[in-house]
Amino acid sequence: MTAADFTNLHLQYKSQQAEGEVPAAIEHDFEAGRMVDHYYVTPSPAFWADEGVQSLGQVAGILFLQQPDGAPWKILVHEPAMIREVIFEMPEEEFRQMLAASGVILPGEPGFVPPQ
Repeated sequence: MTAADFTNLHLQYKSQQAEGEVPAAIEHDFEAGRMVDHYYVTPSPAFWADEGVQSLGQVAGILFLQQPDGAPWKILVHEPAMIREVIFEMPEEEFRQMLAASGVILPGEPGFVPPQ
């Protein structure tokens, strides 16, 4: 998966889920520890066409999980019962491109402004 496979990333806080969006969480490190933030994201047609994603039947959520020491991010795609998942990797550069394309700065990072 690449940055182009995930668009319209925005915080769930005070937001409505639009058609085509999937609940997502980003678990990431920041200076004071580790944080989980909740978003909505629009996956691309290539995401939905992936054989693994199609095998889930339905997607209930996506978790972007930061790995230690600059290793690629894990993207965990869950079905509603959360018994099965499909896992992809995304290099740090791609993940940051995804954030930048949606104008997202993660909480705890320089430039983050809490929602009002």
